[in-house]
Amino acid sequence: MILKAFMKTAPVMLLTLVVVGTPATASIDQGLLNLVMPDAKVLSGIQVDQAVVSPLAQYVLNQMQPNDPGFLKFISETGFDPRYNLTQVLAATSAAGNSGLVLGRGNFQISQLEAAAKAHGGTVTSYKGVDIITSPNQNSTGAVAFLDGSTAAIGDLASVQGAIDRRGSSKPSADAGLIQKANDASNANQAWFATTTPLSDFLNGKTANANLNNLSQNNLFQSILQSSGGMNFSSGGVVISGDAVTASAQNAQALVDVLKFLVSMVPVNNQQLKSLADAATFGVNGTTAHISLTLSEQQAEQLITSPPKKTAAMRN
Repeated sequence: MILKAFMKTAPVMLLTLVVVGTPATASIDQGLLNLVMPDAKVLSGIQVDQAVVSPLAQYVLNQMQPNDPGFLKFISETGFDPRYNLTQVLAATSAAGNSGLVLGRGNFQISQLEAAAKAHGGTVTSYKGVDIITSPNQNSTGAVAFLDGSTAAIGDLASVQGAIDRRGSSKPSADAGLIQKANDASNANQAWFATTTPLSDFLNGKTANANLNNLSQNNLFQSILQSSGGMNFSSGGVVISGDAVTASAQNAQALVDVLKFLVSMVPVNNQQLKSLADAATFGVNGTTAHISLTLSEQQAEQLITSPPKKTAAMRN
C-alpha cells in the first residue's frame, strides 16, 4: 500500500504541484541533475520552494480533498505530505521511453517511511549503502529510495539503482545539449519540460491513437527537432508557453500557420474552448515556433474543475 501510494505520488508531483511553485523562477538543483540517467531524452521539473503562494495554488490544494481518510492515513504513517514536504521535483525519461526516474528534494523521515512500507508488506533491501523499498507484488518493477533525508528517487528498480550509482557525481552524465535546454526552460518557468529529441520519435509507433500516429508521419511534425515549454504563475493567473525548434524557418512558419488554423476551427458554441483559443498567441523566431496561452485565475480554475468537452468534429 505504501509503495503503491508513493508510485502514485510521482505523477501527482508533476500534475498537481505545478501550481505550488514560487513566483520567482529558479534553476534546477544541480545535485538532482547529476542523478539523471545518461540516456535521458526528456527532462521536466517543478520548483516548489515556497508552497501555496498564489490563489490558484490555494484553489488546487483545496481540490485535493485533504480530509480523505486514505490520504490522511498515508501522511500519518509515513510522516510525508506531498503538498508541503517537497522543495523541488525533477523527472527524466530514457531514450527508449520505457524507463523513468522522478527525483525529489524535500524533508523525508526515512525510518518512518521504511517502517510504514514494511508494515504493508513492502521489502527493504540495501544497495550500495542505500535502502530501496520495493513492492511485495512480483509484477511490480517500481522502487523508492531515499539517498538521504532530503533526496528521494522513484522509478523502476534499474533506474533507481542507477541514480544511487551516480551519487556524488560532480557533473551530469546526460547529454550536454539537453542539460542546457533544461536549464534555460527552468530559468524561465516554474514548471517546465525540455527535450532535444525529435517529436516524431515519441509519436511514431508508440501510441495506440491513430490520429497521433498520422501526425508523426506528417513532414511538418517530423521537422520538429527540439521542444521545450513551461508554466508561470502569478496572482493574476497562469501563462503557458512552448517552443518548437524546426529544421528551417519555413517549417517554423508553417507550423505556426497550422496551429493558427486548428485554433480557428474551434466551434464558437463551445465557449470554454473558444475562450482558450482566443487567449493563444503565436510567433516565429528563425527556426523556432512559439505559442503562448495566458489564462486568468478564473479560466484556470474552470479548466481544472471542468475540462472542456470534445465536440463531435474534434472526436472525428
